Amino acid sequence: MKPRPIEETSDLPDLTPMIDIVFLLIVFFMTVANMQVQQMVPISVPIAEQATIPDDRSGRITVTLKDDGSVFYGPQPVFLEDLSDLIAQSKVTTPNLKVYVRADAKVPFKEVRKVFGAAAAGGVPNVVFAAFQSDK
Repeated sequence: MKPRPIEETSDLPDLTPMIDIVFLLIVFFMTVANMQVQQMVPISVPIAEQATIPDDRSGRITVTLKDDGSVFYGPQPVFLEDLSDLIAQSKVTTPNLKVYVRADAKVPFKEVRKVFGAAAAGGVPNVVFAAFQSDK
């Protein structure tokens, strides 16, 4: 008994290139998502009873205050004296800019007040705080 030859013609399209592209997109988005998470400076965010999550998160720059006194503009460490100039430069490209302050729970308010002053000197009166919602 001779084996029958397999017919090469088929009405179905070859899905191999599409599957390759889908896998490449998955790898790309997983890599970008991982990079996005790593950009946040790790701190212990305070808990607030009345904390709410805003709907619109656009037009923000993040200023992080760590408990050791270091200040970060986005993921980059900066001096507090340079913060107002950096905020003013960002305001040029984003007119409705908001300063998103992430302060460690151990940072005294007098240090957070200095960020308010830098934001006001940079021309941005709108400051938003980071806080976890309490379970109450």
